[in-house]
Amino acid sequence: MTAPQTSFTDRVDALAPARRPSRLRDLGIWLCLTMVVLTMASVAVSTTEVVGPTTLPWWPAQNLSLRVTPGMVVAPLAAAAVLGVATRPAAVRMSWHVLLVLSYLASIAWSAALHTNVDPTTMSTATDGARGAIALLVSYTGSEAGLAITVIALSCLSVPLVLVAVKSVSGPVAARALAPVLILGPWAAWATLGVDGIAAAACAAVLACGAVASERRVKGWDAFWGAAAAGGLLGIAALLSYGAAWFAVSLLCLYFARRRPGQILVSAGAALAVLALAAMTGSSWPYGLVDTYNAAIGEIAAHPGQLWWVALMPALVAVACGPAIVESLRRFGTSSAWPLMIGPLLALMIAPLSGSNPEHPEYGWIALCPWLIVAATARADRKHSVRAPIISAAAGACAAIVLMYSG
Repeated sequence: MTAPQTSFTDRVDALAPARRPSRLRDLGIWLCLTMVVLTMASVAVSTTEVVGPTTLPWWPAQNLSLRVTPGMVVAPLAAAAVLGVATRPAAVRMSWHVLLVLSYLASIAWSAALHTNVDPTTMSTATDGARGAIALLVSYTGSEAGLAITVIALSCLSVPLVLVAVKSVSGPVAARALAPVLILGPWAAWATLGVDGIAAAACAAVLACGAVASERRVKGWDAFWGAAAAGGLLGIAALLSYGAAWFAVSLLCLYFARRRPGQILVSAGAALAVLALAAMTGSSWPYGLVDTYNAAIGEIAAHPGQLWWVALMPALVAVACGPAIVESLRRFGTSSAWPLMIGPLLALMIAPLSGSNPEHPEYGWIALCPWLIVAATARADRKHSVRAPIISAAAGACAAIVLMYSG
């Protein structure tokens, strides 16, 4: 199967109006899933100490006090502005570069409104690269406000990078339709809490670079250096998060679908070169991964309640992605975006068993969420227009705001 090739200069067609019955059906399925997740979490909280307020900081009604913050005012206004612009005809005529810039700025406003208390500490299971990165940011910014601004600015780069990858694989119409639901993703509440959001942006850079470098129009040395850059970014992302290695599967499938075997070798060599260079400085990624896995096994043996995350984590991710994930998963096998989704899906299924972050297991899926919804607007037959998932974007935004008010 060959993923469609799209030039960045293609003319943008009009977006089709959303069909309400289909969107409402997805919303109903997602709401039912949310109720199931809340029920499972309630049972887990009552039966084990492993799942509780310390590992579910978003859990509603931890206390009955309500403290109004500026974010509670900015978040609804930001969501309303994004949805208002997305429904205007001018959004279709907007140039691609302007769309990327506005999407990035809107993502910053949305993420900053949801959460800004960045934690400068790292977990015991974090990579050496993550510890070094957060220490560098703390020393560079010099204040909590500066650290929060820097982390938000870096984390929100994942939005335009995901749009670039989707445009390359599924076309400009699909990318434009995905923009509002991507900007208002509920997972933004977690993406700016620390180095996890930065790792998510690095993972997005990997697939964006790989998608552009493997386009049919990119040949010769441009294709070589593009693949090398994608591999180098993959190595950097892996140094920030062990889970980032799963994005190598998406990169491999992308090259395979586009029949670029040479780029597979180039990207693999560049990624291994980055890890080898890190090992020369005393930070061995393979040894760190083995130590983390052994620690996770010991944690599960000591606290069998950790097995609750095998069921909870995939369900929590589905809730955090919003209703768009229902349509995205339904189209996984037939959409042009399947190479972008395969790695995150595998990571989602394996992550609960790896226990890479038993202290805060809910943070381990931040990098996966944007890629699990990319098929919501991607079609195998690109002759038909795409429906903009405005209802899904609005429902996801409302869920994030409710969590902010009640958590």
